Amino acid sequence: MICCLKIYHPTVTTLTKCKMLRFMFKDYPLQIEVISKNAVLIYVWNVPKKEVWQAFINFESTNVITGYGFSEEKAEARLIAEAMVIKLLSMRNRRQKHPLVL
Repeated sequence: MICCLKIYHPTVTTLTKCKMLRFMFKDYPLQIEVISKNAVLIYVWNVPKKEVWQAFINFESTNVITGYGFSEEKAEARLIAEAMVIKLLSMRNRRQKHPLVL
């Protein structure tokens, strides 16, 4: 199983994002891809879902927009993660509540 996390924040540097991700997933095989100065992707192989969800919560609780996806293929996991980021960005632009808030 491959996990893809997309981290988006306009003021946090890509170097900082990469260091945080490397530290969080240091025990797993990973690949980091810098998309732009605002966004970074990480692919992690064979990581437990609860560790990904914990990373998601850690980033989201500090207003760093994060999306994640799980799949057997990198491309599909990336599409799921990017769709989540787009949804969260559009919700923030419309000032709606986070979908996980009841």
